[in-house]
Amino acid sequence: MREKITIAIIVLLLMIGTFYLHYSENWSYVDSFYFSTITLTTVGYGDLYPSKDSTKIFVSIYAIVGISVMLYALGSIIGAHTIKQGENFHKLFSNIYESRYKGAAIHRRKLNRILTKSLIRKKNNVSTGENRGEQWLNLMHLGRKKL
Repeated sequence: MREKITIAIIVLLLMIGTFYLHYSENWSYVDSFYFSTITLTTVGYGDLYPSKDSTKIFVSIYAIVGISVMLYALGSIIGAHTIKQGENFHKLFSNIYESRYKGAAIHRRKLNRILTKSLIRKKNNVSTGENRGEQWLNLMHLGRKKL
């Protein structure tokens, strides 16, 4: 939900800039959208520039407000995904850490097996094929036997 609101705000900012520049500078919609986009993303190629004083004032305010909103919006989206990935990481490895630090000394091979099984379970939850993780584990064991 938060991402949809953020994207809607970004689209609204781009539309405001596009329409204002289209009517103020008599640019095409494509050029107006292009200028709005490169302004809000701070790229600023310099191939288009406003010629009227009123448009220059608008673009100055538009850039200050728009870039601030863009940074906040993109930061909130990235922050939400970072938190989600951290939670997934914690779920994936929590049983390994708990078993290791509860006083039960786990041998290195056993710890590797637990880690491998956890990763396979995670992969099976994401993948569409049946038992792909188990097939991968079997191939790993076959490879070890040959060595």
